[in-house]
Amino acid sequence: MSDLNLTPTRRNFIKAAGAAMLAGAAGAAFGCAPQSKSESASGNASAESVNDIAWDGEYDVIVVGGGAAGLATAATVASEGEGKTCLLVEKTANCGGNSFASSGFCMTAEDADAILDTYIDGLQGGTNCTPQDVLKVYCEGITQNYDWLVGLGAEPYMQNLGIGYEGHQSIQNPEYPEIDGAQYMGALRFTGGEDKSGPAHIAIFLQQYVQAAEAVDYQTNTPMEALVQDPSTGKVLGIVADGKYYKARGGVVMCTGGFENDAEYMEQFCGMMGVTPAAATENTADGHRACAKAGAAMWHMHSGAMFWLAPRNLDNTAFTQTQPTGLTKEFGITVGVNGRRFYMDWDACAAGNLLPIGSDLATNVGFRHGATQWGGRWIHLQMPEKAWFVFDADGLAAGALPEGLTSDPVAEGWALSADTLADLAAAIEVPAEELEKTVTTWNGYCDGGADLAFYRPENTLNKVAKAPFYAMLCTPTLLNTDGGPVRDAEARILDPYGDPIPNLYSAGEFGSIWGAMYQGTGNIAECCVFGRIAARNALSGVSA
Repeated sequence: MSDLNLTPTRRNFIKAAGAAMLAGAAGAAFGCAPQSKSESASGNASAESVNDIAWDGEYDVIVVGGGAAGLATAATVASEGEGKTCLLVEKTANCGGNSFASSGFCMTAEDADAILDTYIDGLQGGTNCTPQDVLKVYCEGITQNYDWLVGLGAEPYMQNLGIGYEGHQSIQNPEYPEIDGAQYMGALRFTGGEDKSGPAHIAIFLQQYVQAAEAVDYQTNTPMEALVQDPSTGKVLGIVADGKYYKARGGVVMCTGGFENDAEYMEQFCGMMGVTPAAATENTADGHRACAKAGAAMWHMHSGAMFWLAPRNLDNTAFTQTQPTGLTKEFGITVGVNGRRFYMDWDACAAGNLLPIGSDLATNVGFRHGATQWGGRWIHLQMPEKAWFVFDADGLAAGALPEGLTSDPVAEGWALSADTLADLAAAIEVPAEELEKTVTTWNGYCDGGADLAFYRPENTLNKVAKAPFYAMLCTPTLLNTDGGPVRDAEARILDPYGDPIPNLYSAGEFGSIWGAMYQGTGNIAECCVFGRIAARNALSGVSA
């Protein structure tokens, strides 16, 4: 859980920000009415008016969060603001957020209408979870991503991978090739240029651009503590960050990412406990709580690039691999503490070249950033806090552990081993009869060439038959959540009645558009698209 309390008592806030600052903004910061004289006499102070706030700094646009979304927003202010100013605050020592844990690929397209009416619409899974006007501006935006980056000076360092299929494989593999319209999707990536001396990731390029921009005050180690909101109008006036008050003349753009590192939110909204995030540790729902306090509605709280059961050491302190694209679990099976298989346990991302183009999405299998086919739908599964990856001597020899990880997995604390399944069951504290039954059934599926329980692909059916037998601890993991405040087509944050909260915007994974099936490259793309939209609308709100 986060150790940051964004719904503090006035006494707690005095400790955080100082009594003098509290006297200037307490009523505004928390959207409550001024206190009576008797309340003030007890040691709590209040503002007579929002005009009494003693601001420590004023900017045209304030951006909270320094991942790809925040950097894209600040870069837009710097490049299009005609001298208008931007404050970018990041609570850690370095910007980047989850971006650096991503591949860095950014979705592009050439025909916005074609990809919207086919692929992007198909990824909604029939749910209509994101309004069409929001999806439309996203699709229009991805047609502009390449040219926008070129305009910022990125051309020498990046490669446009193009659009469409080459045979049965897209130039940039679509995650759901079964859905018509995947052929309209393309991507770009950063390569560092011919001599590899330039930025090799989009977040690095944007960070360098923002750091060099005179219009941007770039502050790291500066956590946001609260939004400052006019209690009478609901208008967001600015922020409190690291004990100081900063005014936003045009608006505040929230780019604080997901909540994957907040145990309370993970349990409340995803029903998950014991989750070990694979990426950055700073996403602790600070922005979610602040926007909830300001009256924001939430959406897509169940969604993200999640969940899979990643092998870890027995001390539960390190992963063997974090990305589902790198898991080697085809060399065994995964069982719960009851000794049984319970899901399609080859939880690795199935790329487009592994799947028949245009085939039935409801019957195909594989993990797509954690989503799995479940009764014909593709959804994110709840996972247990602990499970075990079980394999045999042949599996170990074939590559059940990543190459170079260890020469002795038992001695170095990566796995438990036993000469019989019963002894292995005792070591991992699962019922021996259940584990033996599960393995016998699995081996029968392997002999028959079909996993009749969960339909794992035929080329992943490897028996667990040759002693010694091994077990590795697995815990649920994820790259990012996508849920957060509801965002409209103008990147404005909405309240539960669909009305925008004045001067409050968002971009990136913080209230992402991806509420059903997610396409890899899509998060980075929306960081750029909605970063631009939010910045432009916030700039338009600055008084002449």
